[in-house]
Amino acid sequence: MSIINHYLANFHGEEIRIDNYYGYQTADHTYFIVPTTQPEVVHLEQGWCADYLINKGYLRIAKPIQNLQEQLITVENGKNYIVLKAKKTQRNNELDAAQLAEFHQTGGLYPYTPNYISTYGIWQSLWAERLGTFEAYYEKQIEVRPVSRYLRLFIDTFPYLIGLTENAIQYVQETNQEHRFDRVDQGCITFQRYNNQLERDVIFSDQFVYDHPTRDLAEYVRPYLLNNEKQTKANDPVYLFLTEYEKRQPLSVFSWRLLFARLLCPIHLFDFIEASMDVTDKEETFYAYQDLLEKQSNYERQLKGFFFRLGIDPNSNQIPFLEW
Repeated sequence: MSIINHYLANFHGEEIRIDNYYGYQTADHTYFIVPTTQPEVVHLEQGWCADYLINKGYLRIAKPIQNLQEQLITVENGKNYIVLKAKKTQRNNELDAAQLAEFHQTGGLYPYTPNYISTYGIWQSLWAERLGTFEAYYEKQIEVRPVSRYLRLFIDTFPYLIGLTENAIQYVQETNQEHRFDRVDQGCITFQRYNNQLERDVIFSDQFVYDHPTRDLAEYVRPYLLNNEKQTKANDPVYLFLTEYEKRQPLSVFSWRLLFARLLCPIHLFDFIEASMDVTDKEETFYAYQDLLEKQSNYERQLKGFFFRLGIDPNSNQIPFLEW
């Protein structure tokens, strides 16, 4: 409660948790206290995106508010916090793919190009930078003694991650030379990691980035490629989702190539490693990472047939694809 009092004097509210966000609710609003490592200008740009979307009817967005000193970030006990405010409202029941297409269309009309939350057109440099960070971490872990089973597994498999990432970087570089693009390929407001946020009671603005819409499509599809279940088009969630999305927002050849490039990058593995850096139970982490790596062979198999699965002939459309 001490953090919220920096933002609202004499505040009283009931504790609440939605997803991994903690906060307090009143009769009309919910306030979430969010730790942050981002500079204030990032949250400022996310707040501007939130204001724009709220004005367009996305009333469930939790946006950053200023504290009593007219700053977004509050420092307490050496840690930085922001507070996100959301209005209580009902969500609609539209299909997620249709919602996401509409969200991208609305976000594509955002009249400004953000400077600090934009990742549009720079995936290759961001992936190379992230790979460099993990390479430095890898070099340090080689010297660690004694080594846990998790770290041993990480060390043994990291060269494989390097190869995947380098392939993805090369693929996106070649994709950037593609000239078959359309209006869908403009930048828009997206999510850091899309995970059906539009179907939830609150949309958190600290997850906003400005990017190509295929960023969200890839992160929606990615978990299904790790799944070993055989699907027909009638019950294939990837086919059904992308088909429904294209009814609202057809994808260009450039979009399809960019989608494939992002799926090729092992972002799910890097996210796991990053989240595990400060985990103390390395044995539990070992089994979780081992399971994720075992699913990776299925991921590669499904990615190999990705375009054919969707009824797209990469050869006739001159779309490069990898054959493992």
